[in-house]
Amino acid sequence: MPDRLVLDSSVIAALFFFHGSSSERADDAVAEKDLITLDLAIAEVGNVASKRVVHFKEDRELTDLALQRCIAFILEACDLIAARDLAKDAFRISVNDGIPFYDSLFLAASEREKAPLMTMDRRLCKKAKEKRDVRMI
Repeated sequence: MPDRLVLDSSVIAALFFFHGSSSERADDAVAEKDLITLDLAIAEVGNVASKRVVHFKEDRELTDLALQRCIAFILEACDLIAARDLAKDAFRISVNDGIPFYDSLFLAASEREKAPLMTMDRRLCKKAKEKRDVRMI
C-alpha cells in the first residue's frame, strides 16, 4: 500500500458514520499514511450526516458529534486541496471519461499528487480504474 493516498468523501464518511466492515476497511486503509483530500469533502460528509438524521432517523446529537470529529479529521489529518485549483483538470476528466465533475475533482487530485485515489464508490472505481490508480476499499 502506498504511503500517500487521496481519500474521497466516501472513505472519510465510512470512518465516522458507518459501522462494521466498511468502517474497519477504511481504518485499515488510512492507517499510518499521508492523507490528502479536497475542501469539497467537508460539504460531502456534511451531506452524509444530514441524511443519516433525516432519512435514517439516527440521533441528531450523536451524528453532529461525529460530523464535528469528521471535519476535524479532514482539517488536521489530511492535506487539503482547494477544489477550485483542480477545476480545469476535473472538467477534462469529466468530459473525456463521462464521470461526474465532483468525482473528477478527486481524480484530478490523485493525478496531481501522483497518489492513488481510495474510494468506496464502486461505480467510480469501475469507470476510472482503467486509466487511473483508483482503489476500492
